[in-house]
Amino acid sequence: MILSKCIALKELPKDIGKLLRLNELNLAFCSSLKALPDSMFQLKELKHLDLLGCIKLGCLPDSIVDLSQLKTFLLSDCHKLENLPMEFGKLQSLVELDLSRCSQLERLPDSIVNLSQLKTFFLFDCHKLENLPMEFGKFQSLVELDLSRCSHLGCLPDSIVDLSQLKTFLLSNCQKLENLPMEFGKLQSLVELDLSRCSQLGCLPNSIVDLSQLKTFLLSDCHRLENLPMEFGKLQSLVELDLSHCSELGCLPDSIVDLSQLKAFRLSNCHKLENLPMEFGKLQSLVELDLFGCSQLGCLPDSIVDLSQLKAFRLSNCHKLENLPMEFGKLQSLVELDLSHCSDLGCLPNSIVDLSQLKAFRLCNCHKLENLPMEFGKLQSLVELDLFGCSQLGCLPDSIVDLS
Repeated sequence: MILSKCIALKELPKDIGKLLRLNELNLAFCSSLKALPDSMFQLKELKHLDLLGCIKLGCLPDSIVDLSQLKTFLLSDCHKLENLPMEFGKLQSLVELDLSRCSQLERLPDSIVNLSQLKTFFLFDCHKLENLPMEFGKFQSLVELDLSRCSHLGCLPDSIVDLSQLKTFLLSNCQKLENLPMEFGKLQSLVELDLSRCSQLGCLPNSIVDLSQLKTFLLSDCHRLENLPMEFGKLQSLVELDLSHCSELGCLPDSIVDLSQLKAFRLSNCHKLENLPMEFGKLQSLVELDLFGCSQLGCLPDSIVDLSQLKAFRLSNCHKLENLPMEFGKLQSLVELDLSHCSDLGCLPNSIVDLSQLKAFRLCNCHKLENLPMEFGKLQSLVELDLFGCSQLGCLPDSIVDLS
């Protein structure tokens, strides 16, 4: 039965429980609906219940826990919902539960951990939620957990490391979260971990390097994060690592060069980062490297020219960068190079003309740049060249006319 967007509907018939074979009930965006009838418990065949956007719904009848066949329960944007029935864990068939943006929800009943079949649990934007049940780790079937923007969530229960099937764990914008459980590395199935904008997170547990299946690790805007575990390079499955805007991050562990599968590495606006590991060139799978705004970065290691798969290299606003490695032209796969606002960059190595795949070259506001290599016209793939504000550039090489 589909009743979605019946915005004038204030209540359901008291005898709705007589629809004994009802399989689906969609009440999404019934914005005037204030309550559900107690006869709901009679809907023994109900598998899908959608209450998305029922903004006036303040509570659920206790009898709702008797919907023994219910698999999908959607309650997102129920802004007045303050709690769930105490025996909510009786919904033993539940596979998906969405409580996102239930802005008045302060706690979860302890019984919720008995949802043994639950695979997907969305709780993002539950601003008043301060903690999770101590036995949260009993969700043995859980695959995806979204706690993003739970801005009052101060800690995670230690038992959360027992979620052996968990693949996606989203915690972005949990601004009061200060640390992770010490044994976090026990989440052996984890593929994606998002801790971006966890502004109070000061460190990562050493055990995090044991997440052997982790492919995506997002840590941007973790302003208090000062370092990474020494053995960070053990994350051998990592494909994407975002450390941008980690303004207190002073250095990278040498082991980071062992991330042999890493394709995207973002370090933009890491203002305290002064150098990169000497063997940085060992990141042989790297396709995208973003060092934008690393204002204390004075030089690049010579080995960086060994990044044979690198296509996008962004170095804009690296104000202390004075030069590039002499063999920079070995980056044969490079398509985009951004050196704009590198105000101390005085010259380009002659080898840069060997970047045969380069399409976009940005050099705007490189105030100390006096000239371009004589054979600059060899950059035959170049489509975009930005030299705006290069105030010391006295002339252009004749070969520039060859940029066909």
